[in-house]
Amino acid sequence: MGRITETQQPGASLPSNGRRAGLIARRTDTYGLVLLLIIVDYIAVSTLLNNPWGQVAVVISLGSTLLFTLRTSRSRRVWRILAVVYLVAGTLSSVVSALSLAAETLSQWATITGGLLLIATPFVILRHIGAHRVVTTETVLGAICVYLLLGFSFAFIYSTVAYLGGAPFFEGQRNVPFNAYLFFSYTTLTTVGYGNLVPLSALGQALAMLEALSGQIYLVIIVARLVSLWGQQLPRRERGLRGGAAPTGDEGRAPDQE
Repeated sequence: MGRITETQQPGASLPSNGRRAGLIARRTDTYGLVLLLIIVDYIAVSTLLNNPWGQVAVVISLGSTLLFTLRTSRSRRVWRILAVVYLVAGTLSSVVSALSLAAETLSQWATITGGLLLIATPFVILRHIGAHRVVTTETVLGAICVYLLLGFSFAFIYSTVAYLGGAPFFEGQRNVPFNAYLFFSYTTLTTVGYGNLVPLSALGQALAMLEALSGQIYLVIIVARLVSLWGQQLPRRERGLRGGAAPTGDEGRAPDQE
């Protein structure tokens, strides 16, 4: 008898167009693309914030990156819903702000809300890559994304402290744009420390030291450890093994957490 293929078996059916589209979309969920989007966001924030409509583009870019990162990390559905809400609300508020300077406060609060979501994103990524059974390229790329998102997160923290405190964050600097906070955040995270921007308050100095220590400890312990284990199994953990079952799908990715 001839060989019976899977498509010839009784009851078997070809995947629907929607299912094929879902599989293709799943394959594009990669931390390599997340890393590229973060770099694009940094360039956008550094160059477009001086223009009101450039701010709209930045909000859309940041919101899209946030949503895609949460999707790639298989985050819980509530986080993705919040990201969609921020993307829509942040875009609308930035458009209103571009049309009317009186709505600047609304845009600022939308930015703060997005920053709070962004701060949670590195933990979501760490939870996801921590469930990998084997250290793959995706694991290392995810760890690098966490490092870059730490810089964005602290920049949002600095700008929020300055906005809520009503006082200049940096010594001798007033009305500092967000790209200055981002520049200071990454020079602190990488311990480059040019010295042109110095926190004025004790809280600002404490936050800067916390970022510097976090960045160095993360590189030395987490990233270096993952690189040394590249291609090998991670030590057994209860959180990552799902009861000892063999890994399934996309290089050891954890199942969706709905």
